[in-house]
Amino acid sequence: MPVITMLSPKGGVGKTTTALILATELAARGSTVVMIDADPNFPLTRWAQKDGRPSNIEVIPQIDEDEIIGTIDDARKQADYVIVDLEGKASARATNALMMSHLALVPIQGSELDAVEAARAFKVVRNAGTARQRPLPFAAVLTRTPASVRLWPRDLKAVVANLEGAGIPMIPTALAERGAFRGLFSIGGTLHEMTAADVGSLDSARQNATAFAYDVLSMLKEGLSA
Repeated sequence: MPVITMLSPKGGVGKTTTALILATELAARGSTVVMIDADPNFPLTRWAQKDGRPSNIEVIPQIDEDEIIGTIDDARKQADYVIVDLEGKASARATNALMMSHLALVPIQGSELDAVEAARAFKVVRNAGTARQRPLPFAAVLTRTPASVRLWPRDLKAVVANLEGAGIPMIPTALAERGAFRGLFSIGGTLHEMTAADVGSLDSARQNATAFAYDVLSMLKEGLSA
């Protein structure tokens, strides 16, 4: 089954949040999801230990770079989707995970520093595609943006223009800066189980997450059919 890998050399860009939003949205559609937590801080594993984890999501901590291929392969046999949350730095584990992937997503915030760091991730993805002798589809994911495009600052717009100019695909729906997304880790569970008493602007967060998951699935389908 499809393997979607998240990577970014820069910490704090919302990589794990992006992975969790996607996983919980897929689970809400009735799909089974295995998340492989390959971040040494194990944020997804901590989330899974809280109340509210859907029964159709399993989180597997994985730090052994020699074992990750087998872990991904086993996960593909038991779940509809596999999502791999990689550590930030380049490593053999990252390369091995990308070799097994059908789509790589690189979360990025709207600053020049983030764009420079993301460029390193795109290079790693391209190298993995060369090594396996077939291109690995990939895309940038804008994260922690203002909710309205009209409020996007000039530096974020410049980053988007530079990505477009470089021919870097982007997931059309950006993930906005929302308390509900942060609440996934502090409260646990999913956006669909939260209440308005837990976080503000919950309906907007749910709509944002649903649109994002739809875009990812569309890109994944396009890559699988290519």
